[in-house]
Amino acid sequence: MPVDVKLIRPHEFVMTTAQDRLDFGASKAMVTRLAASIAAPCALLVDLREADEGLDVLDLYRLCEVLAGRCKTAMLAAANERTASPRLAELVAEGRDAKLRAFANLDEALAWLASPAT
Repeated sequence: MPVDVKLIRPHEFVMTTAQDRLDFGASKAMVTRLAASIAAPCALLVDLREADEGLDVLDLYRLCEVLAGRCKTAMLAAANERTASPRLAELVAEGRDAKLRAFANLDEALAWLASPAT
């Protein structure tokens, strides 16, 4: 069955302070507006592969939780040592909401998004 997957990149919802640090409150407000603008049911791919290396994976996960409240959401992180661990985010996601998972492989993320809702 075809699935309409929407692609979201961090620059669409990550807000920073003048000191170039994550402004979590402003980012959460932005991601909340973004989530409200998307019609459910939906599938989202949040592509974090080119995200700023200074972003904390748990902060990103908490922001993606807002999206997962509305849509099945896959976080796609870079699979290298320089970035936050995608496995950490996946472990957090596995223990909680079935609508949010983290991946280091694009094909696996797309296959999970296309699978029947759990």
